[in-house]
Order: sequence, then structure tokens, then C-alpha cells
Amino acid sequence: MPTEIPLGAPIWADANTPDLARDLDFYMRLFKWTSFGTGEEFGHYTELCLGSTVSVARAVGGLAPNPPSTPEALSEWGVAFHVADCFQAAADAEKLGAHIVSHPVRVGDDLVYAALKDPDGGAFGLFEPMSEHVGFTAYGEPGAAVWFEYVYDGAPVEAMQFYSELLNWSVKTPGEDEASHDAPYVGLWTHHHGLTGSAVEFGGARMTLGPELRMKPHWLVCFGTDSVDLTAAKAVDLGGRVAVAPVDDPGGRMAVLVSPTGAHFTIMSSKKMD
Repeated sequence: MPTEIPLGAPIWADANTPDLARDLDFYMRLFKWTSFGTGEEFGHYTELCLGSTVSVARAVGGLAPNPPSTPEALSEWGVAFHVADCFQAAADAEKLGAHIVSHPVRVGDDLVYAALKDPDGGAFGLFEPMSEHVGFTAYGEPGAAVWFEYVYDGAPVEAMQFYSELLNWSVKTPGEDEASHDAPYVGLWTHHHGLTGSAVEFGGARMTLGPELRMKPHWLVCFGTDSVDLTAAKAVDLGGRVAVAPVDDPGGRMAVLVSPTGAHFTIMSSKKMD
């Protein structure tokens, strides 16, 4: 098996950008990431890593310059989920009501990828790894992805029915002994076991709050940090802004930030990194 990331779980996160140099400077200084470009052959796609050299670098995500057809499009982070057969999964998704934005395509000898929108309009990807060198190699720690959250103007358990059928997830509502949320919330688990030998909780889905009501359904990528408040302040100094000020929620302290080119993402310090 090319990767130890369970089937159905997030395996990659990346963002498009209208200004690669500007975004690289922002993220590399914010999270102390290192970048490795792929060159013109792969459209200058850039991998973002923890670690300063190729020999020790651990991948956390990527940046892709906007295509020539939409050079000024605002930046957005997206998430791709691990599937065993991208062509079959894309066909299954379409039968379940998804729209295929780009059909499965093989990327070198490393992976097969497809871009889709779920029945509610939320963007996501399907990712079939063919090499052990692709997907997250840093996860659940400061500077890496720690959580994924779907934000939706409606009942999240209904929005997740599509994903649970397609990717074999368990969708769990909070128990009576769990902390309450300001909006209806469900936890998301894979049925496939991770390294611990048990099912993996990787994220959640919740109803939109406040200014999010103006946004389309979307996946938020949550990156770990040792200090949410200091990271949020640093993001502003680097040209970003704070969309949701640092706040404590049942999962820990968090804030929603916006990059200089418009991409929303979350920072989090919580038990999820323990």
C-alpha cells in the first residue's frame, strides 16, 4: 500500500493562487514552511513542507498557480480524499449527485486525481496514490494539517450523507457527555483503520455562523499551531487578515484567517494534536 493514510481520509490539501510568490512568502513565514517547485512541466505546482532539505522534508500541502483561463481568481484551500480507484470513485460520486469539475487524470507516476463539487456545491478532490512519496507526510502537529471541517448552511448530518456513502464514513452526533457547539455539529470518522488499529476521526461538519452565511458550502483546512493568538497576529503583519478572531471552542482554541490572496483557513491549538 503506497500510504498509511486510511481510505476515505483526507490525504492532501492545496490552494490555488493568483500570485505564487506572494503566497509563498506569506505561508513560509507564517508556518516556517519550505517550498519545493515542480517546474514548468507540472505548471509550477509547489509542495509545502516542514523541514529545510529534501532529505528531511515532510509534506503538508501544495500551492498551484491559477490557470491562464482564470488568472485573477481568489485563492481557495481544498481537500482531497484517499480512494483506491479514482475512476470508479468519480463515477460513483456522479451517480450520487456530484458534479465532476475535472475527470480523473494521472499525474506522472505518483497519483490519479479528480476535482468535483458535492451535491451542495462544496469543492473536493479524489486522490488515488500510486507512490509512497505522495500525500501528507506531516500531519497532526504544529505547522501541519490537524483537522478538516465542512461548513454548510443547513443540517450538517444531511450534507454528510453524500460523503458517507461515497467514502464509507461514520457521521456521529455529539453525545450527552460532550461539550455543546453553537451550531449543529457532527464528527467524521473513517471506517478504515489507521496506525493505531482503530477508526480515525479526522474532522467535522457544522452549520454556518455569522458572516459565513454569505459563503458557499466549503471545506476548511485547519493547521496546527503552538499559539493561535500569536499566529493570528503574525498573519496580519504578513498581509493577511483575521476572519474569525481567536476563540475557545469544544475542540480547543481556534481562529479563521485569510491569506493576502483571499484563501480562508483555520489555525488550531487543541487536544487533536495530542
